[in-house]
Amino acid sequence: MSRRFAVNVDVDSLHLYHAIHGLDPAGAGDEAWEVGVPRFLELFKRFDLKATFFVVASDLEREGPRRVAAELVRAGHELASHTYSHPYDLIKKSDADIVAEIERAEEPLSQLRGTAVAGFRAPGYNIDKRVLQVLADRGYLYDSSLLPCPPYYAARAAVIAKMRLTGRRSRSIVGDPRSAFASRAPHRTPSGLLELPMTVLPGVRLPVIGTSLALMGPLAAAALRPIMSRMEFVNLEFHAVDMIDFADLMDSPLPQYQPDLRRLLREKQPAYEAVLKASRGAENDTLEGFSQRW
Repeated sequence: MSRRFAVNVDVDSLHLYHAIHGLDPAGAGDEAWEVGVPRFLELFKRFDLKATFFVVASDLEREGPRRVAAELVRAGHELASHTYSHPYDLIKKSDADIVAEIERAEEPLSQLRGTAVAGFRAPGYNIDKRVLQVLADRGYLYDSSLLPCPPYYAARAAVIAKMRLTGRRSRSIVGDPRSAFASRAPHRTPSGLLELPMTVLPGVRLPVIGTSLALMGPLAAAALRPIMSRMEFVNLEFHAVDMIDFADLMDSPLPQYQPDLRRLLREKQPAYEAVLKASRGAENDTLEGFSQRW
C-alpha cells in the first residue's frame, strides 16, 4: 500500500473560541473565514494538496463564509460537516436533537458541493455510538472525530477545572476519555462507518495538529517529518485560526487565553510547511476521496 497523506481544516469561527474560554461571543470577528481559510487555500496550492474543510453550516448563512466556501469547492477541496451550530455537548443531547443538528447542516453544504455530504467531524472531537449510528443511517462515508491522545484530554480537563475555580464556565466538555486510547489506525465502527482518526505520534501519542506545531516551532516540527514519512496514513488536522497572525487579533481577548494565538504567522507557518513536506511522495486526496477507495 502506498503512503496516504490527508490534510484537513476545522473552520471554527472566533465566537466558538469565546465560548471555550467563557467569554462574551458578541463582537467576535470573522477572521477564521476572512483570513485563515484563504491563507490555507494558498498554502495547500503551493504544496499541490487537496484538503477537507470541516464547516459549521450556520456560518454559510453569512455572505462572506459562503463565498469563501464556494471558492474552496472550485479549487477541488472537500466541504464536510462540522454540524450546524457546533454544540460542544452534542453527545449529551437527545437522539432527536443529534439528528436535527446533523440534518440541518446537510442542505447548505450539499448545495455548495453539488453532491451529498460524505464526512463528519464532531465538535470538540466528542463522538459516541449514537452519533456514529446517525451518520451511518444517513449515508455518510466516514467520520474523522477521534483524536486518540491522552495528553490532550488531560490538558482539556485541567483547563475546564481551572476555569470553574476562577468563576468562568467553558462551553467545552471533557468528553469520553476512552476516546484518548482508541486505535490510531483507520478502522470500521460497529455501525459500519469508516473512522479516520487524526494523527498522533506512535507510542507517546502526542498530537500532530496545527496548535501543537505552532507552539513547537519549525525546528521541532522538522524533526517530526521522518516519523511521518514512515506512516502509512497521515491525517493532519489544522484549525482556520492556525493561519491567523497575532497582529490580526489585536482587538480580540483570545490571545490572552491561547498561547498559539500569540504567535506571529512568520513563526507558525514554517512549522506547518516543515511537516507538509512529509506529503512528498505520498498519495494525497480529500478524506472523501480516500474513503471511497478504502
